[in-house]
Amino acid sequence: MRSPSLTRIQAATVGLALLVGAAVSAPLPATAATAATAAPTRATHTAAAHTTSAGHDWLVAADPAAHAVYVVDPGTGRRTGSLKGIEFGTHAGTVQLGHGRIAFMDESKPQLEVVSISATGRPSVVASYRILNKDGRWERAGWLAADPSRRYIAVGSDFDGSTKQQVSVIDLAKKGVETARITTSEVKLATTGETGTEEMETFLVGSPLRLVVTAGGRFDSYSVSRILKGDSTPPVTATTALGAYPHGPIVSADGRVIGSTLHDGFETVPVTKRGFGRSTSTPYPQVAVQSYRPRMAPDGTTAVGTQAQSAPTSTQPAADIGALLASSSTRTSRVATVSLGTGVATRAAVAKGFAAAVVTHDGTDTLTLVSRGRDGLFTGAKKSVVLPTLGQTTDTGSQARFLAATDDGSQLFVTRAGTGTVVEIDLVRGVPRVRGAVALPSALADGGYLTTVDSGQAPFDLSGR
Repeated sequence: MRSPSLTRIQAATVGLALLVGAAVSAPLPATAATAATAAPTRATHTAAAHTTSAGHDWLVAADPAAHAVYVVDPGTGRRTGSLKGIEFGTHAGTVQLGHGRIAFMDESKPQLEVVSISATGRPSVVASYRILNKDGRWERAGWLAADPSRRYIAVGSDFDGSTKQQVSVIDLAKKGVETARITTSEVKLATTGETGTEEMETFLVGSPLRLVVTAGGRFDSYSVSRILKGDSTPPVTATTALGAYPHGPIVSADGRVIGSTLHDGFETVPVTKRGFGRSTSTPYPQVAVQSYRPRMAPDGTTAVGTQAQSAPTSTQPAADIGALLASSSTRTSRVATVSLGTGVATRAAVAKGFAAAVVTHDGTDTLTLVSRGRDGLFTGAKKSVVLPTLGQTTDTGSQARFLAATDDGSQLFVTRAGTGTVVEIDLVRGVPRVRGAVALPSALADGGYLTTVDSGQAPFDLSGR
């Protein structure tokens, strides 16, 4: 069976409240603080310029339950456009394609949507690619991947408990899609000790271009050329061993090194012309269950994610377990962890100079920023802000809030589950300050999804996040 997400286990154990900080700013007015689960009509916002010389930042917020995607100008708090009828694939996230373009899954169809955000913040679907679902097995996309040129995208399946998976490879230039059937293996699950299947991660790397997947204790490689020529059962061209419980792809921006966060540490392997080089495995410096859904930093070589130090039990709930921020490099074997305190952590957000997460404990949220250290990992100074409550409802989904940051680190954004608002936090001389809250037309019942799009920033992460 699919190894359950630790964050889902934690979220089921603890009601995750989203809170926003007054330690750095005056409290938000009651109109924003007490927004109901129905579509809010008002929110506070202090205008600020966030257009850079290279381009413009846009905030993308998705509400899968409401089948809606919104685009917001962070500088004004104004909603500049929306897309309706899309059940956003939160698990697979978005792939950044550059020049204001992103790709994500609409799980209701299912199909991959390529969306372009105009200079005025208007989103439009510029291409849609149906994902093979003749037998009706489709549950959701596991992982998305792009190649370094951003011409190709891979959409991997997540058929629970099955060794029969599929990957659809999309050629954005020729506007074509072909699907390959992929066979994985059952393994002894590191989380339970029982026999089962692990999530299949996907990568598009190498020259000639290859599809690489985690296939249960190994990486398998396939020829993209053969798949795009219509070979639905391509042979494995290369394979190499992989440790237990991969739960987040790691890939350098140039596609030369791939890897994953595992149950016990990070593992990376170079991609060679013929297959794979010698892998590097580094254990976590502190005991941890996993590094949950890491993402790549703007340098294109550093991966960062949050961890829980143990799984919740009947005597030790998730809120009483230590949370860590873990970072690693695709260039070296270095791995580092930094304590975030006790509680349930969000996915990490990362910018050029810091990584961040929000940790919930006993009804209080703490936003912690960890600066980049001299070694390139996120081991530097910590700045923590206790964030007061804003009256949101309790979580009934897999997550109660979502955290995102602009690539330059000037702003962070946090959703408030059930309230339909996104809190904006500015970094002023390195100090986080709450600027206001943006109202959305739907409630974000499970915390929704956030990402930022910089129209002038060259993409640096080849995986969906």
